[in-house]
Amino acid sequence: MPSYAAPRAFHIMAKPSGSACNLHCDYCFFLKKEKLYPGSHFRMSDEVHEAYIKQLFEAHQVPQVTIAWQGGEPTLMGLDFFKRSMDLQKKYQKPGTRIENTFQTNGILLNDEWCRFFHEKNFLIGLSTDGQKELHDAYRKDKGSHGTFDRVVWATRLPHEHGERIRPLISRSLAEVR
Repeated sequence: MPSYAAPRAFHIMAKPSGSACNLHCDYCFFLKKEKLYPGSHFRMSDEVHEAYIKQLFEAHQVPQVTIAWQGGEPTLMGLDFFKRSMDLQKKYQKPGTRIENTFQTNGILLNDEWCRFFHEKNFLIGLSTDGQKELHDAYRKDKGSHGTFDRVVWATRLPHEHGERIRPLISRSLAEVR
């Protein structure tokens, strides 16, 4: 019987807001997930949050732990959730371990307060876009069916005002793939 060796490191994307999002993109398969969990508010509880951070740090056997926050839209959790996460990370961090937090967002809810926090805590920000304005606005819409390109472009400038690192992630729409 083969022996099993646990991985020394691994990568998990945390989705604390589940499939909840402030947009209504035409191609998003997450929007349909809400129907699978009637009555759910799609929010990671404090208990699950702490258990996730604790277990993540315990399981890593390397000097760097990356915590990748995604969604739905993770900004829907509110800034206090991520401030609490910083406290939990400090609580469970092993001596000599470096921590990297990454954050994938559509950018719509970014403001000065979020960006100051990201800068102070050295987050790496990924901003989801669908390319040029015409393509982006055709698929990536808000709940009122309006394109979001101009708001996303504004969001790309805001973190730079706070010295933040930002990586625009160009998402390919399903229409492009066909």
